[in-house]
Amino acid sequence: MRPLPPALSRLLVLTTLLTALPAAAGKIQLGDDAVLNVDVLLQPQMQLIKDGAPTGGVGTDFFLRRVRLLVFGSITKKLSFFIDTDQPNFGKNGDYSPAFYIQDATVAYEFADKTWVEAGFILAPLSHHALQGAVALNTVDYHSELIRYPLGVGKVWRDMGVQVRGFAGPWAYRAAILNGVEGATLENGQVVNPDDLPRAVGTVRYNVWGHEYDPFLRGIYFTEEPLLSFGVAGDYQYSAIATASGVHDAVALAADVFLDVPMGDDQEFVLQSNVFSWQQGFDNVRSGTGFFVELGYRIGIIEPVLTTEYFNGRVAAQDLLTFRPGFNLWFQKHTFNLKTEVAVSRAGDIAHATTGITGTAQLQLFY
Repeated sequence: MRPLPPALSRLLVLTTLLTALPAAAGKIQLGDDAVLNVDVLLQPQMQLIKDGAPTGGVGTDFFLRRVRLLVFGSITKKLSFFIDTDQPNFGKNGDYSPAFYIQDATVAYEFADKTWVEAGFILAPLSHHALQGAVALNTVDYHSELIRYPLGVGKVWRDMGVQVRGFAGPWAYRAAILNGVEGATLENGQVVNPDDLPRAVGTVRYNVWGHEYDPFLRGIYFTEEPLLSFGVAGDYQYSAIATASGVHDAVALAADVFLDVPMGDDQEFVLQSNVFSWQQGFDNVRSGTGFFVELGYRIGIIEPVLTTEYFNGRVAAQDLLTFRPGFNLWFQKHTFNLKTEVAVSRAGDIAHATTGITGTAQLQLFY
């Protein structure tokens, strides 16, 4: 018999493996403690934007908000890893050229009971919301306008470094030493981070009810036991920001509350609020104080959600006010769902700004 071409042979082997694994749902047991998980996250979005069309009418846009491949697992009971990729906003406004990149890449070792040291490309531990995974948000998307890390630091809220994460009784904590802004002499002669010192980020949470043990926190847990926690956090790097007025330290402070309470037969109430203070120079448009509040009440698969955001900039006419009523359908919880919202916002000089309106519907498949 004539042998098959090598490429066809490899394709047949791959097809056989894939058809043999659906019952494992991406989980492959490699040994007593060694497990490999391969998952995908797909979030197609549709948006309707007021005045978004060239004629001034309603603009329409269909695109992939996120398309991720996640590879994670454990090698021993104490040694684990997590890697994922992303190519966000693929096709938005007709642009199919967004970069494909590594989103997270960490290795973690549990050196004591419920205490891990992690190294790699790490999600900076500032506030409950900033630590949430995109898979498990209770809203369509993050409150990105309120997360204002210094420009040029890491990528999408991640940074290179090392972190200790753990639990002690009702307390949870994360402390990270990260790259931050690299020491450099700028073209205008200003020197940022002259001693090339690292960035320090840390958070402490007090859990009144329950615990959130996941490395990536969630916006809704579909919980049968109440969860209530309060957190404070800080982010600091010396001489990291250059503005027209000089070189400034980069300082961020945050506080938050998270509540997820079952209210009866397949019902729950969810509340989350985060406050942020960004201090990067009084003449920096990224400096200021902001907060958001999320409220949701789930009845079975149905959940109305109401969110508001506010940011008060240190620079004049750099404010933001947004209301986001929404409606979620949790067909299979975080595995398969549909989230919708209408964002009504004013930015800049809020009192005189034009009101923007954007309607969004997002389908999610995580498997």
